[in-house]
Amino acid sequence: MFILNSLKFSKTGVMVRTKIDDIYDGYIEGLRGKNDSLRYAGKRGWFHGSSSGSCLRKIYYDSVEQVEPTEKSADTLRLFRFGDVLHNDIYEAMTAYAQSSGARVLVETEILLPEYNVRGFLDLAVLDDKWLYDIKTCNSFRWKRMFGRTPDKDPHSNYKLQLGTYGIWVEKVFGKLDGLSLYYYNKNTSQTKEVSFDRSIIVDAGLYWQEASDKLTSGIPDIKLGVAPVQGWECNPKYCSFFAHCGGGIKPELLENK
Repeated sequence: MFILNSLKFSKTGVMVRTKIDDIYDGYIEGLRGKNDSLRYAGKRGWFHGSSSGSCLRKIYYDSVEQVEPTEKSADTLRLFRFGDVLHNDIYEAMTAYAQSSGARVLVETEILLPEYNVRGFLDLAVLDDKWLYDIKTCNSFRWKRMFGRTPDKDPHSNYKLQLGTYGIWVEKVFGKLDGLSLYYYNKNTSQTKEVSFDRSIIVDAGLYWQEASDKLTSGIPDIKLGVAPVQGWECNPKYCSFFAHCGGGIKPELLENK
């Protein structure tokens, strides 16, 4: 067996080893760029279903003003890649199931709600069951805050609005759903848990987007905790790609204990 080496040397003649991190990070950055181009090129004016319940200024900068977001760190992109791989595995498994069983299944399907100027991609709907799913990955810290002995109050609030948003479209196209679920996957332990909701979250999502779209089309929302940002942790350069453009967001003293 012959191994062909392509050796690299520095200007001083020292051999430079290949850095796996650099190669992998470049690879996943390229994949994400390609995916974003396919999904959003020429369509940035829509509000994203996945932004349901998040900071209205962030939504405004992204979809109305269309500010270029700051680049995400390599660590963040790797975390996103983990979620992408899991989603793709479930999509492929459900597609194979549908082909072998004849079940009617939707995976990674685009949804459009022009009445709210909302666009998105639902994860999974099993039409024969009249059931809609959204897949979420999280770490053990987040898992504990949702399912531990003392869980947060309404820990699924944003995700419920997102799920309900997709439910609006599914019911318009395919008829009434019997239920909707968030399917959680713990990235640290591989535990899974399904949390189900009734159709009331579809009504809630409609009311949310009606109010949000009215505010977003009336100019940039004021900085106000509970609206922009909705929760204090959102106003952080680690989580917000428009933090710098926003001028540093809400005053730190207003974020205490939030």
